[in-house]
Amino acid sequence: MAKYVNAADLSDPSLTITEAHADMADVDVDAALRERGIDPAALTLPIALLTQIAGNFAKRHAAIEGAIGDDSPLIAKAREFNSNAVRLLGGINRAALGLDVPAGAGYGNVVLGRS
Repeated sequence: MAKYVNAADLSDPSLTITEAHADMADVDVDAALRERGIDPAALTLPIALLTQIAGNFAKRHAAIEGAIGDDSPLIAKAREFNSNAVRLLGGINRAALGLDVPAGAGYGNVVLGRS
């Protein structure tokens, strides 16, 4: 069973969305979190932002799987779902996910000089 979104909660009349697509979306969301230095195991689910992101990734996977040929309208839908997910990923940070921001995290400075 998927962590972030269930296939039963997703609907699109032109797509057949399965739990396999939701599982693939979990992998995508976990990878995006790890890229940002966030441990997915540290999160208390559900988090609405991650559910929306996973929903877009699951729909993207379903659209790609259902597409027939490179000029299929489902390929355009897959691109749209991907761009929505990427846009939502821009709002992910530790504070948005309810995690503590480590003290001293941010930009620092280093004094360079000769002695």
